[in-house]
Amino acid sequence: MYTLLQIAQITGSELAGRINYPVSFFLTDSRSIVDQTEVLFVAIKTSKNNGHNYIRYLIDKGITSFLVQKDEVNIYAFDLNAISFIISSDPLKDLQVLASHHRKQFDIPVIGITGSNGKTMVKEWLYQLLKKDHTICRSPKSFNSQLGVPLSVLNLNHSHTLAIFEAGISLPGEMDKLAAIIDPTIGIVTSIGSAHDEGFDNRQHKIAEKLKLVSACEIIIVNGLNEVEIPLDIRSKTISISSKEESDVVFKMENKKLLVNTRRQTLDLEIPFTDEASIINTATCTVTLLELGIKPDAIKDRIKLLQPLALRLEIKNGINSSLIINDYYNSDLDSLKIALSFLQQQNRKPNKAIIVSDIEQSGMLDSRLYKDVAGLIADNKVDFLVGVGQKISSFRSYFKSGSLFFENTEDFIRNFKSIDHRFSQSTVLLKGARSFGFEAIGNLLQLKSHDTVLEINLNKLIENVNYYRSLLQPDVKLMCMVKAMGYGGGGSELAKTLQHIGVNYLAVAYADEGVELRQSQINLPIMVMSPESDAFEDIINYRLEPELYSFNCLQEFVARLDKMGIAEAYPVHLKIDTGMHRLGFEEEDYDKLVSVIKNTTQLKIQSVFSHLAASDNSNLDDFTREQINKFTSVCKKLEDNLPYSFIKHICNSGAITRFPEAHFNMVRLGIGMHGIGVSEEEQKHLRNVSCLKTKISQIKKVSKGQTIGYNRKGVTTLDTTIAIIPIGYADGFSRALSNGNFGVYIKGTYCKTIGNVCMDMCMIDITHINCNEQDEVIIFENISHLNSMAEAMGTIVYEVLTGVSARVKRVYVHE
Repeated sequence: MYTLLQIAQITGSELAGRINYPVSFFLTDSRSIVDQTEVLFVAIKTSKNNGHNYIRYLIDKGITSFLVQKDEVNIYAFDLNAISFIISSDPLKDLQVLASHHRKQFDIPVIGITGSNGKTMVKEWLYQLLKKDHTICRSPKSFNSQLGVPLSVLNLNHSHTLAIFEAGISLPGEMDKLAAIIDPTIGIVTSIGSAHDEGFDNRQHKIAEKLKLVSACEIIIVNGLNEVEIPLDIRSKTISISSKEESDVVFKMENKKLLVNTRRQTLDLEIPFTDEASIINTATCTVTLLELGIKPDAIKDRIKLLQPLALRLEIKNGINSSLIINDYYNSDLDSLKIALSFLQQQNRKPNKAIIVSDIEQSGMLDSRLYKDVAGLIADNKVDFLVGVGQKISSFRSYFKSGSLFFENTEDFIRNFKSIDHRFSQSTVLLKGARSFGFEAIGNLLQLKSHDTVLEINLNKLIENVNYYRSLLQPDVKLMCMVKAMGYGGGGSELAKTLQHIGVNYLAVAYADEGVELRQSQINLPIMVMSPESDAFEDIINYRLEPELYSFNCLQEFVARLDKMGIAEAYPVHLKIDTGMHRLGFEEEDYDKLVSVIKNTTQLKIQSVFSHLAASDNSNLDDFTREQINKFTSVCKKLEDNLPYSFIKHICNSGAITRFPEAHFNMVRLGIGMHGIGVSEEEQKHLRNVSCLKTKISQIKKVSKGQTIGYNRKGVTTLDTTIAIIPIGYADGFSRALSNGNFGVYIKGTYCKTIGNVCMDMCMIDITHINCNEQDEVIIFENISHLNSMAEAMGTIVYEVLTGVSARVKRVYVHE
């Protein structure tokens, strides 16, 4: 694509090293290495991380070219005959400048999409609808940020005949940069919601900033603005879409068809969706296709085949101790790269496997395409491949020996029993174009369980962690609590994600939880908060770090180190009791503790910490400050007497926002990363991570005067319709929720329990709604639901989350 010299010239930067080294790929995440050749690592420094810290690691992995910030790295410490550096005042800005230059090399239609909601859906549907007519370059997933947009545009090559890029902003001025990079010829503005409102003065200010992307376009298609919100200077080239008669294009649902009236013609479209967002986004895609010259009859045929988007990857437990990653709604080269990266991130089994279908139209010769696919799979060190489809099967010689190939999905299913053992102890990625129906393969591989599932959204978890990170100074570390199955979310699965995003420490309650993490390939430091003497050997063997909270505990651990012949100082954490009166050394122990630690060479104090008893209760802030002062005092005594420094931490989730002066050099994040805040203001910044849901097993009519459930506690006062759902107190749905004390949501309607909750099921009054067996039932999906459920149970949200039993299947989604 470019040489290092060309990149330096385009960006106006200095170059040291090989000037003619070619660059075809750009890497910004040191954890996402796939190939080492023709790669330029862009080292970006933020308030929370610094890409320059990973240069030596990347060199060891085979990367030899770097775009770095001036004065962040001593380039002369490296062999410049082998390692090259482009030296910049701002690497991110230079990446954007390069992407803008790259965009100018292509004279093709470019669709730029902005808005608050629906950007990715419109982009992916346009891809589905236009891939027969064009070779399309599009933003991978939701790459719409200041970093994601230039990386997307740099994927453009001369085989592409159309590009579709989305742009998202959170602050004024950001869109100026993205508009220069994308330079769209057709602009689309989707629904404008409240996301990122805090970055703008008001709605009008946010709209004005977003419209900067499309203001120079030849055509602007808008579904997210009222007529009065469209500026006069772009009104003449804007096509507005809504259900209101004053719009340029009016849509409505009639007789289960979407009618789109463009004033010149009306298209009646069969669409496979009924929700409002999908309807307006379908209308937007329809207008875009008309503007691109697609005939109405062709649009009708294509729209009815639109597929719902899997904008997320699902992780499920599979047969034979396998783990299944479902990504079977599309199969193009870009999404394959992303899915393989996710496979690398989430793998915690001894082996990696992939089942992949034929790749959708790419504009490349098939021989070149499948050679690239084989290279990607080899670079990601996949142990076992299954190819499904005639094309990939015809290029089987490109793939690793031992791979299996089938002409179609039905052929795979017929032979499944003879090959299912090949997926044992593997993380299996299912990557198939929608037309191949890989859902059937997923059903074969997935471990069977009942209809009740706890869905954990890893993207929301990451967003919450990043919110708390934004409150910390750059030198403050972050410890994340993954005890009690990660607050019900699954310890290993959450730990893998937290490791990937670079948190500093993990903490568990007991040693066996830490052992499970190590067996799941978690390499982060792990603190064990309730170490038992019987588990000391496991703690040492699995490189776990115990909390020492009493002299007996300390002496027993030292004795075990001596018995096992451990000579070097072992990392441990001292727990100080400053008023919680749970585990910990008390105030009268401090002087003796200093003396013992000073004279115990087998131990290295990794951290000293305490636990706040009431950090979320403003009425007890004086007590909290008293705890902080006691903690500061004992830390000073230890610091004055030890020849080395140690980490200090006392803030839990509730204290991170309320007591920034007590962050010291690490904080502990627990319930907060699951989206549970300590105040309404904090809650605005958080997203609930978990959704507990099930399905209706059976619907019954019960006449007036009958009783329902054990002990005949549910009495019908009128003819009643009930739904039986497969969740009971053995699943964490408490008996305290019986007899109308709580309800669930079916089609958005609140439906109360009737009768006593049973062990494995309960009954719901659905007299007032129309629904069917197998319809989805939401137990909780937001903080309001969780608070209501906790109140009905007479407990706290912690207990609701951790009380979801292990037999409830966990499904992990990554958008």
